[in-house]
Amino acid sequence: MARSRAPLWADRDAIQSLGPMGVALLDAAAGGFLVAAIAVAARRRGGRARSQRVRALGWVMVAGPLPVAVMLHLLLPLPPSVDQAAFLAGVAAFAVGAALVLGREEDNWSESEEEPSPPWWPAFERDLHDYERERAKGTVTR
Repeated sequence: MARSRAPLWADRDAIQSLGPMGVALLDAAAGGFLVAAIAVAARRRGGRARSQRVRALGWVMVAGPLPVAVMLHLLLPLPPSVDQAAFLAGVAAFAVGAALVLGREEDNWSESEEEPSPPWWPAFERDLHDYERERAKGTVTR
């Protein structure tokens, strides 16, 4: 029997687990993303803690979708594409939930309600109103 000169990695028939291996790599990448998202959310300091409602939503997102996806995988014979989609959706929900639980709100995200006007503003408004009055009378000189 003559051996093919193509490298083993190029012969798709030689590796029967190429499809599952790609899924395993995708799962590993999703896990790495999850760890990175949690680390970033945990390292963010400053600001005030999120509201109790937002934190509760975060806990539901952490405790719900990913364990449900794992239970579906263990208990039901799902098609591989549905199983993979459920797992990735669970990982994404877990990452968002962890960010909500561990993250903090920015203190300076909005302007204060009543800012003092700049010191030059009253004089500018007065000159603008004078100009508008003169323009309405037709006495503006250029």
